[in-house]
Parts: sequence; C-alpha cells; structure tokens
Amino acid sequence: MRRYLRYVLMNVEPIRIADDSTSQSGQTMTLKFIPGTTIRGLVVNALSRGKEFDEIRQALFSSDVRYLNACVSVEGKELFPSPKGFYEDKSEAQGKKRIENVVVEGVFREGMKRAALGRYACIEEDTVRYYGVETGSDLKIKINVSEEEQNVFRNEYITAGHFFTGYIAVEKPELEEAVRSVFDKMVILGNARSAGFGKCRVVSAEYVDKIPYGELLPGTDRKGSCYMMLLSNLAMRDENGEICGLNLKQLEKLMGVEHLSVKYCSTSTVDVRGYNRTWGIHTPSVTMYEQGSVFHLVYEGTLSAERMAAISDSGIGIRKNEGFGRVIFLDQYEKVTWKARGEETPEGKSAPAAARSAEACGEDAEVLKLTAGNYYRNLIRRKMREYVVDHPLQKGALGSSQLGKLEALTTAYKYDPAAGKKAIEQYFSHAEEKEANRKTQKARGSIKGLVREVRKVFDADLNGLLGLETGDTIMGVDIKELLTEEDVYRLKMKLLTELIRYDNKKEGAR
Repeated sequence: MRRYLRYVLMNVEPIRIADDSTSQSGQTMTLKFIPGTTIRGLVVNALSRGKEFDEIRQALFSSDVRYLNACVSVEGKELFPSPKGFYEDKSEAQGKKRIENVVVEGVFREGMKRAALGRYACIEEDTVRYYGVETGSDLKIKINVSEEEQNVFRNEYITAGHFFTGYIAVEKPELEEAVRSVFDKMVILGNARSAGFGKCRVVSAEYVDKIPYGELLPGTDRKGSCYMMLLSNLAMRDENGEICGLNLKQLEKLMGVEHLSVKYCSTSTVDVRGYNRTWGIHTPSVTMYEQGSVFHLVYEGTLSAERMAAISDSGIGIRKNEGFGRVIFLDQYEKVTWKARGEETPEGKSAPAAARSAEACGEDAEVLKLTAGNYYRNLIRRKMREYVVDHPLQKGALGSSQLGKLEALTTAYKYDPAAGKKAIEQYFSHAEEKEANRKTQKARGSIKGLVREVRKVFDADLNGLLGLETGDTIMGVDIKELLTEEDVYRLKMKLLTELIRYDNKKEGAR
C-alpha cells in the first residue's frame, strides 16, 4: 500500500538551489521551491552510510519511491504553484480583483494583461489567493581570473524563515522507516553549504494516507471535459520514445476515455537541467511544460473520480521518481473569477498571525518557538533598517579603504561572528598602533571614532541599541530562548555591514 511521508521544514538559514534555466553569466538565480531531486539526494546520501543500503538502493531510485517538490506553506495552507491562464485589466485595486480565465473559453477582453499571481497560490471557492517568496542576494568576487572574464557575480537566495511542506511517496512498507529516519532534527540542502546556507529544521515528518492536494480533486465523475493543472514540470514520451509534451494517446488510456484533445491551455516551457554532485557533471537537459500550466481537456466518455485520483496519485510522464509529472484535476475551476493577495512573506506576519500559523499546522511547542524566533528576527531586521538611517557612522575623515577593510571582515565572517569579532579587534589594534607610530592624532582623521562606533554595537544589548521593546516573552516564549549568543553577534555583524554600505551610498550620491 502506498503511503506519503509528509514533512515540514523551516529554513533557519538562507537557502539557494541554483535555477540553471534562468541563471545567466554573472548571476545565479534560485529556485523558489525545494525540488524532488534535492530531496532524493538528501535521502540517498543519508542512507548510503547504512549497512542495508545495497539492498534498498535500487528501490530508492525507482518509482517505488517518488520525491515530490516541497512548496512554501503560509498560515497552515499548503500552497501550490500559481496557475497560468488568468488575465486582468490594468487598473489598481485593493483587496479582491476580478480576473478572467482564458482556459475556460479561450478568449479574454481587449486591454487585458496576464494577471500577477506571485509564485504560489491556493483556491478558496471563487478566489485564487496568491503569495510570494522573499529573496535576497549577495555579491561575490572571483579571484585569479583573466581581465576578459567577469570577476563579479551575484547569487540569489531564499531568505530564512520560510516553511516548506513536501511529500515522499513510498510504495513498499519496508522502506518507510528508513526514509523517515532521514528527517531528524536538522537537514542541510542546496548550494553554498560551506558558507552557512541551506540549514533547515525539521518541524514534522509523519506518514499520511491522503493524496497531496487531494482536496482540489472533483468528488464526482466528469463527463466530456475536465481541467488538469501541473504541480511540477512535465514531459512525456511519444510512441517512438522521443520526448514530447503531452502524449494524448497515453493519457487517454489512463483516463479511460476516447478522442481526447486539448481544447484550450495556458502553458510555458522550461529547460530542466541538473547537476550530479558525485560525478561532477551536468545531467542532460529536457524541455518540459512548466509547473502551473493548465489544460482544458475534452473527450468522449466519462472520466471517473477514481481515475482522476489514481492519475494524481501516480503522476504521468518521465522522471516521476524525481517529482516530475505531478498533476491534479481541478473541481469547478471555471468558477474562479477573483484574485486576492495573501500573506506575502513571513516578514509581513504579525505576531498573532504567526501564532495562528503554527496552531493551524497542528504543530507543537517547538514549532511555536521557531515561529516566535522568526517573528523576533523580523522585528530586529526592521529596526536595523531604521537604525542605519537614523544613526550614521561617526567615521570622521577616514578614507574609504579603511571602511572597505572593515566591510570585508564583516562580510567574510557573517556566518562565524565570534571569529569575525576577533579579526576586527585585531585589525583595530593594528590600525591604532600604526596610527600612534605615525602620530596622526587629528580628531577627524583618527580611526578611534570608528573603533568606538563598532565596539558600541558589539557591547550593547541589541534590543536597547535598536530601541526595540518586546517585553519578556513573544507568543508566550521567553525572549532569551529565541536567539543564541551566536545569532545576536551575527545580527550585529549584519548591522555593521549595512551601516558601512549606507555610508558608501551617501558618499556616492554627493
């Protein structure tokens, strides 16, 4: 009997999983979800250390185990990729806004444009509620490259504090415990692990008997037509074994209908690529329909509710083991005529909303602590932005090279703040000694003012420094339990970096 391991992760550090299809030279973009291939790599690498790995290895790479993509969850809702095919007029609107679905009748009114629906969505009766994912980026410099090569590059990442819900379909009961054992307290995913990226806390991991997103399925048979949406990228093979989009003959047999065709659809394609870390090579690319694509299918006969559930359960097309080919049939999709913005990002949550999110997910005190900690960090980040503007660096007439050296240290040691503080103190001691030897004690040109500024940040209570009043608890959790000493120093290191960068921007504007 097939069961699904449902797991919930919260990335306590930024996470980056390179999106090769959109990345360009000098810029690496990140996927906005955790792909099944990444989860498969996590499971296989973890289990490969066990004595029984040779016995289960083949099953882990077969359709006996299927690793679905993990998508963002907000307010206890398991979101799915935003559906394509909706259009809206160009007028601004607060709250709900009327939209038109081109997949239903194949037309939309003149002057309409594609509706902006963020990255994720959920459907509530006649309304599609959409959500975004908060991302950030950092700049790196390549060394030892020729002048012709690009030596500055930008990396995008998903910021910390997002909840991801994913599923792993396990066909064989004897594999269940082995797969579940991987999702213990903490896992590390994605790129830049050595730089502190990818650390995710396992909120929960338990087996369920329901089909993921099964609540969207029609409860009754569908005669003549239906709507099918892709939950993950999809490609099939034709009768000659060549990669194609939809193989209607094969899908027709699975649906148990005749003369199947696509009446209308709204799709996009993506060049799916990958990288084998073990072999150090890129895997062959495949052009697929992108997740969120919607098909209005027409046919002769009746598509039963049981067949819709079976197809949604097993998936269709190639590479199902990696999470590709997941589809869902939609109930009363033609009635969706409104859109509304959901809770955009974790940073936008209020404390009560964040508490409701943990409560709605049915999580325990540990999850509430995680949610409270995330909310607390967001409050601090907001106050840090205000502090940077209201308390500019008192650097006197120091040159940009000294500030540049300090910024290099705060950036290089942002994930090892204890070592960073030590390195900064050594730099200041050396600079003060050098200044004393040169007898350059002019107030405006001295580094002493900058030293006082930095030490004030390091030595002060963070809440007091920022003027943040939270009380002794947040969501009923003692505030002292929400941040470790390392977390506090890491935030202080970030504050110093932002103070220097803001100063540089002001200098550049003059």
